[in-house]
Amino acid sequence: MALLTKAVSAWSPLKHHHQAIRAYDDLSQYMHELKTTTESRLQDKEYLLNQKGTASLGDLIVQAGISTDSSTSPILQPHQVMGNVFLFMFAGHEANANTLTFVILLLACHPTIQTAVQSDLDKILENTPPSHWAYDTHYEPLMRSLVEAVIKEALRLFTVLPVLPKYVPPSGPAIPIVVSGQSHPLPPGTVAFVNTSATHRHPHYWPTVNDKSAKSPNQEDPTLRPYPTTDFNPYRWLETQPSGSAPDNEDRSRSSTGFTPAPGTFVPFSEGSRKCLGRKFALVELCAVVALLFHQNSVSLLTDLEDLSDTWAAARIRADRALSEGVKFNMSLRITQDVPIRFATRKTKAT
Repeated sequence: MALLTKAVSAWSPLKHHHQAIRAYDDLSQYMHELKTTTESRLQDKEYLLNQKGTASLGDLIVQAGISTDSSTSPILQPHQVMGNVFLFMFAGHEANANTLTFVILLLACHPTIQTAVQSDLDKILENTPPSHWAYDTHYEPLMRSLVEAVIKEALRLFTVLPVLPKYVPPSGPAIPIVVSGQSHPLPPGTVAFVNTSATHRHPHYWPTVNDKSAKSPNQEDPTLRPYPTTDFNPYRWLETQPSGSAPDNEDRSRSSTGFTPAPGTFVPFSEGSRKCLGRKFALVELCAVVALLFHQNSVSLLTDLEDLSDTWAAARIRADRALSEGVKFNMSLRITQDVPIRFATRKTKAT
């Protein structure tokens, strides 16, 4: 499809070419509807008053395509608005898909935590059908529960980008960094790489789990190194923030659950002026998918394949290794080894 024009593809005898055309048309329609709906909303003075200072990136993009008066041209032309809307919607699609994969596998490895997440979902969502879920009603309660804690813990252990490049402008002054209380100036033109994977697992800021139920059968062998799955502890995000340790900069990754990491120790979306513009969108998307998936289903490690051991302990060991040695970087962190799992519809939910 990428090598064929839409007109030529319409004459193709191949079914997937026609499916691609339909997907393109449907997506275009949805994006135009989103743009039109946003334009109408931006004409509402009461909405603008309530959103002052908190406008979403989508609102700002569409606003840039609206003329302030008849004598001036908009900042963005219609095709530029649509292009930016597309980029905003799909730029983080692959990264979120990989993060969701890690969330699912981590909860499969920790069934007790999965049950606790489902308990929170039942209390917040009750029997409300997904078609009636609303951002204004449900997002904040979900992000004050184990749902947010699990998402952030997955982002900590499997950050989207294991290395963040930073650059000192050549025309500006040196920029100091402080390490162990000592200031080290970085000269203009310096390129620095922040090892986010190491930062997110630094034992000083992220102590290991003391919960026996979180340990893996791998830990019975002291010669085996620790695995990310054994350090999975979403409850750390529910702890009370120690007095005096909250960062001054509101851009820091403060958790609505109450715990705030030390400045610079949790940067899955980077921070500062070059932080990811789609951070909020990504978190909302992850929250919605995790809520939908685990409110209706449970996931477990598959243990009954003929060519694999039929014990849960063996399945957990395989998952531990796959989530360590099988994780590679290709544009973003992803798992490259198979971890057999089973989804099952939940039989009972709290009312």
